[in-house]
Amino acid sequence: MIKIPQEVIEEEKNYRNKVEELKKGVIEPERFKPYRVSMGIYEQRDNDTYMIRTRIPSGVISLEQLKKISELAKQYSHGYIHFTTRQDIQFHKVTLDDTVNIMEGLLEAGIVTRGTGGNTARNIGCSPLSGVSQDDVFDVASYALVTTEYALKDPSMLNLPRKYKIAYSNSPEDTGNATISDLGFVAKIENGEKGFEVYGAGGLGGSPNVSIKLADFIPASEVLYHVQAMKELFENEGDRTNKHKARIRYILQRLGEETFKAKYQEILQEIKKEKSLEVFFKESIPTKQIGEYAEISNPLIFEQKNKGYFSLYIHPENGNLDVENLDKVIKYIDDLNYEVSIRLTNTQGFFVRDLLGSDAENLLDLTGSFTSTFDIDNSVACAGAATCKLGLGLSQNLLSAIKSRFANVDEAIKLQLPRIFISGCQNSCGQHQKGEIGLYGRARRVADGLVPMYVVSFEGAVGVGKANLGSDYGTIPAKKIPGFLYELANLKSESGIIDFSEFVKKEKASLDQLIEGFSTIESETENPNLYYDFGSEEKFSLKGRGPGECSAGVLDVIKLDISNSQAYINEFEKVKESIKLYDASVSAARALLILKGVDTTKDRLIFKEFISHFVDTGHVKEQIKSLIEDLLDYKLGDLDSLENHYEEVKYLVNKVVQMYESLNTKLEITLPKEAEVQNTQNASEVEVNNHTSLNIVDLKGVKCPMNFVKAKIEMAKILSNETIGFYLDNGEPIVNVPKSLGGEGHEIIKIDDKYEGYNLLIVKKK
Repeated sequence: MIKIPQEVIEEEKNYRNKVEELKKGVIEPERFKPYRVSMGIYEQRDNDTYMIRTRIPSGVISLEQLKKISELAKQYSHGYIHFTTRQDIQFHKVTLDDTVNIMEGLLEAGIVTRGTGGNTARNIGCSPLSGVSQDDVFDVASYALVTTEYALKDPSMLNLPRKYKIAYSNSPEDTGNATISDLGFVAKIENGEKGFEVYGAGGLGGSPNVSIKLADFIPASEVLYHVQAMKELFENEGDRTNKHKARIRYILQRLGEETFKAKYQEILQEIKKEKSLEVFFKESIPTKQIGEYAEISNPLIFEQKNKGYFSLYIHPENGNLDVENLDKVIKYIDDLNYEVSIRLTNTQGFFVRDLLGSDAENLLDLTGSFTSTFDIDNSVACAGAATCKLGLGLSQNLLSAIKSRFANVDEAIKLQLPRIFISGCQNSCGQHQKGEIGLYGRARRVADGLVPMYVVSFEGAVGVGKANLGSDYGTIPAKKIPGFLYELANLKSESGIIDFSEFVKKEKASLDQLIEGFSTIESETENPNLYYDFGSEEKFSLKGRGPGECSAGVLDVIKLDISNSQAYINEFEKVKESIKLYDASVSAARALLILKGVDTTKDRLIFKEFISHFVDTGHVKEQIKSLIEDLLDYKLGDLDSLENHYEEVKYLVNKVVQMYESLNTKLEITLPKEAEVQNTQNASEVEVNNHTSLNIVDLKGVKCPMNFVKAKIEMAKILSNETIGFYLDNGEPIVNVPKSLGGEGHEIIKIDDKYEGYNLLIVKKK
């Protein structure tokens, strides 16, 4: 188990207050959304229903925690839970009020949801059989758990350009997905020392990448240096302006492998000089006695390296398990007279580990009604369009249809196909790109309407030296997929080739022909079934689909406040109501406070914190303190009007906009402080021939009248009597812009024509 930071506990306890503020209209839904998403709470397609995702650190969960999850599912999520591909558990179709009850109930059991959504360091992946599998190099779970603790303690890990996925694997087979992660560690022993091969910049979804190797070997004690180095590289180089290009793999694609590695190593070495992040664990001495001898031949039961003990894999269909069946497993474990361990997997199931042979067989019998020994039945499918706003296809219904098609076929045929990975869209939540067989949803428009389709891919893999992204082979209507897979299984059986990847390579021509035959889209008259998705009584459409919430983050909150402040200014200019200036000031003052860890709706506290973080630090002029005093007097009724403060409020709003626009990738304000700007302005007025530190806007290449429009915008950002410079081209620009600005009452201080092809115009605002 991990130690949860007190700050995280307090924040989760405060979630109830946030929900109450939302319901009372104190905070806007748009402002609440990034907050709840960072808490792992996503709105689903059904109105007013939510999914809440737990953080089960690296899949490590206790029996008591599982009992609590069962209890909460009975009360609040219709009696079922969902196992994810990130070794988490989700509650679906929950009311907003009940997300509060679930979160508080989880906290009682030592489980948090913080950081399971949004632009955060997500759950740290880990091989589910680490410590017990026969190919175990060494147990990596302790390193994964200490990484979770490290991530939760660092607030900046909760405010990244996009999600950050880390994984640990206990062997080169890479059952933790290290070779397709943003940062991955694969256990290795070199000269008797425990350590890791390090991989990075991998990931599935748009523009996917297999991870590149960053180090052949590092001592195990140094993992946190690498966690921090990749995080800082992400902050330095990540694209915060375009969420579609914000993952670490895009940095690799932009910089190239050589430059990426060089930057990574440079940051890594700096961190090693500045910080002490080594982690050490005592060697654990096995305490279990040798178990009873047993010969078991079942694909769901795995013999462990500690002799006489076994792990049983339990995989409910689509990762969905009703609590009635979960309680059967819990009771069975609870009744044992020895301790077992439980690990969630990245394949939507879980292992019960450290079982004696007879107990493993008995538990297998107990779970036989809701699990299967066949790989194809234990396939993976994301939530899809049933609940996900991004989903195109009803992916879980497709998997159910595939299982149904294979339910009564000869076992020899059913054994031909490996586990299938299914995503309802191209975003790879079902990890289709790593599957030997992958399917992902598409929509195709034909004369008779939209048809739900799936792209078929083959040859995906993870593992040291063999990681590979699946290649697309063709697109087939959803309703034809089960039949296609059945014929695929027959084709493989007839080939006599055992290994599926080898079969794909050798029988490519036959595969292409098979896919082509199934890809035909008949008219609605000929085959109306094609125009309906599995389990749907309505014709296929994109109704209910919308933007995903996965990337909601702090910048959305800032932009909302800035937008509100600008809107209030515009409203004041129309209606001349002082309350609009007050509201503009509150929104502007609050906008950037979230970067300082302050998120409040109390006006007095907003202004107090704004002064502390932005006025006292020199980012905003000292005179704004007087404005704030008058704003508070107005709110108390001691001041009748704010109209004479219009220019100051406009300055406040514009200054916040400038600070926001100056944020670097680490969300640090790079705009010069007011003292520096004032020095520049004084110098420009005293000695206009020295322009080295004057605030100058470059309008070279901007033609009339747009150069005047842009100059007006910049003039609006400064206060009366402040000075600014503009670079303007020879000809019409330097003739017309000074005339236009002068015509508006501004003072033309100087036109410096000593430059080749352009000029410097210095203007003082009226």
